[in-house]
Formats: sequence, structure tokens, C-alpha cells
Amino acid sequence: MILLDLSGIIDVETFHEYVSKRLNFLGHYGGNFDAFWDCFLDLDEDSYIRVEGLAELKKNLPDTYAKFMQCMEEYRQDIGRMRIDLVEDSPSGEGVVFEE
Repeated sequence: MILLDLSGIIDVETFHEYVSKRLNFLGHYGGNFDAFWDCFLDLDEDSYIRVEGLAELKKNLPDTYAKFMQCMEEYRQDIGRMRIDLVEDSPSGEGVVFEE
């Protein structure tokens, strides 16, 4: 299982950096949703991805949330090979924490 806990993410750059590291995207990842889509499609079809912290992402970055959810919905409808669980809260507590 690959856990993406999106709670604590407060800017789009951090979102792309975090997601690319957690999903092991290649070094040339472009840091935008076109690049996200392309790299996401290259993931192993047997992968299981659990996405947590969606409510906080929606609150902090509504546009990023909308684009991410659009990608997830399109993937589920058009391809749907991987198991993807989408969770509003963050039960794992593994979200991004910034040092003050």
C-alpha cells in the first residue's frame, strides 16, 4: 500500500513534491497536473493507493483538490486498474508537518 496523506499541505509546490516522492515519480516530473496524470498512468496496475486528508486539502487548496479529484475520477472511470481509496480525514496521522 502507498499512503498519501495530503493533510498539512498548504501550497501547490509542496503537493507536487510530496506526491512525486511518495509515488516514486521519475526525476523529470513536471510538477503540474498534466505531468501528474502521465506519471500516474505509469504506476504498476497492481498498486494500492490510500489517499487521506482530502478534507484538509480541500480547505487549504481548493483548486488543487479539484484537479486531484478530477484525475482520480477520470482514472476510476476510464482505466480503473489500481485500487484507490479516498478518505476525507487523516486517521494515519502521517500528513506533512512543517517545522517552525
